[in-house]
Amino acid sequence: MSQNWQQPQQPQPPQQPGGYGYPAQQPPQPQFGGPQQPPQPQFAGGFPPPAPPAGRQGNPALAVLAAVVAALVGAFLYAFLLSALADTDSQEPKITQFAYAGVAVGALVGFVIAKLGGRNPALWVIGAVLALIAVFIGETYGYAMVMSDWFGNFEKELSQAGIEPMSANEIFFSHFNSPVFEMGGQSSPSLFDAWKDDADALTWIFMALSPVAAVSTAYRLSNR
Repeated sequence: MSQNWQQPQQPQPPQQPGGYGYPAQQPPQPQFGGPQQPPQPQFAGGFPPPAPPAGRQGNPALAVLAAVVAALVGAFLYAFLLSALADTDSQEPKITQFAYAGVAVGALVGFVIAKLGGRNPALWVIGAVLALIAVFIGETYGYAMVMSDWFGNFEKELSQAGIEPMSANEIFFSHFNSPVFEMGGQSSPSLFDAWKDDADALTWIFMALSPVAAVSTAYRLSNR
């Protein structure tokens, strides 16, 4: 009786962990060449987001009008403070100069320009000019107020000489470039000449601080 000899079975290679019928996962191969570019962000619809606005828009005409009003108010307050700090009881009036008043006037004008005009450098220049004019008016009108108070101390002497006391408005509007009074064939200097002769280096420096404060205030508020 013959025996059926079976051929020995060939050993099967071990199966990969990929599973039955699926190829084994290959580890990622290193890429040679330049560095890999990071994935670019994709936007909905294929369009990039809109650019942020350039700055807050304002009303230039309203800003200039309001700045003019602020300059006039600042000029009056400047003149009132200048007159309040002056000494008119002595033989000659003594006026005290102060820097912070000019800075306050400039900051007031710059604040109005920035709040109503938005980020507009051209308006900042207008605000600087208005601030400088406001301080000049405050200086000269303040001198007119001081002169009016000082003349009040010599009302009897001036009346005997035929000179009537004058208010600050009369001195400012009627004698800005003309002699304030004439007595004995001699005339006094005008309001502007009296202020110019009394002005010193500090006066011009304090006046220059006003437009600087206006531009600085408008720039800071517009960039918030």
